[in-house]
Amino acid sequence: MTEETESKPLTLHDRIFKEFLERFLPDFMRIFFPQEAARLDFSSITFLRQELNITLPGQLLRITDVVAEVKTLTGETETIIIHIEVEANKPKPLPQRMFDYYALLRILRKTRVLPIALVLKRGVGGLKWRLYKEELFGHKLVQFRYGQVGVRDLNSADYLALDEPVAAALATLMKPGEASKAEVKLQALQTVVDSNLTDGDKLFLISVVETYLPKIEIFDAREEIMRGLQEVELSWGEKLVKEGLDKGREEGREEGREEGLLEGMHKLLLLQLTYKFGELPQGFVNQLYSITDRETLMAISSQILTAQTLAEITLAAD
Repeated sequence: MTEETESKPLTLHDRIFKEFLERFLPDFMRIFFPQEAARLDFSSITFLRQELNITLPGQLLRITDVVAEVKTLTGETETIIIHIEVEANKPKPLPQRMFDYYALLRILRKTRVLPIALVLKRGVGGLKWRLYKEELFGHKLVQFRYGQVGVRDLNSADYLALDEPVAAALATLMKPGEASKAEVKLQALQTVVDSNLTDGDKLFLISVVETYLPKIEIFDAREEIMRGLQEVELSWGEKLVKEGLDKGREEGREEGREEGLLEGMHKLLLLQLTYKFGELPQGFVNQLYSITDRETLMAISSQILTAQTLAEITLAAD
């Protein structure tokens, strides 16, 4: 939520977790709030993607976090707000802001609200229900509780043990415990790749893993761990490339021209690049589409596996 007349641009964390929660909110709830999840009918989810605004004297408040309406199994409508807390030095402490979000949503939506904070800072205490209180003249006016997932204070081993792809991807943000970061990443990638998710969802979760455990931070003295990690990364990357080529060939046969193959490869690369680096500059996209040499496009796909920033991707049109 912002307290300004203009919205602030989303940070990388905001973009990642906004899409993450819109893709995997039912899984997120079942992992961290199973009792509440058991009462919700997730087939009824409606995400309120338009900003929710309320005008007060001198300011316009915008709720820009992930807000979803979900019916209970008994048919009642509930509202869930997931606030993504990634910045320090906010003008108000998180508990007070969560109460503000609750009060605004309660007024705007006229339904009960389940407030949850997903906190990406360390030292906030992991998974818990937090209390916000207001008192005046010795009277307790407000006692408000909200759920908190302090993901960086949780233990990765506990969530990797669930053998669940969404939990495994989030485990890469957690404390590694006795395991090395390479072990955590390897197990997380294997869990995602071996899951029954669609390739699009797998690719998104792999991009989360690569964002929070980038190759530059990964080392394990055991050769089998590093080799296993390399094999998983390369095999998945090769699978995507092959599927993109097959799709391109099919389109090429249908259209009877080479452009079909190139279009399939371009679409695949855009998917990979966008999931790893976020929204791409239009000039970069235009340059990518100007490349008509298939070997060059294959080389770009290989670069994506190891590049840490978009600037490391070398485009060379023929």
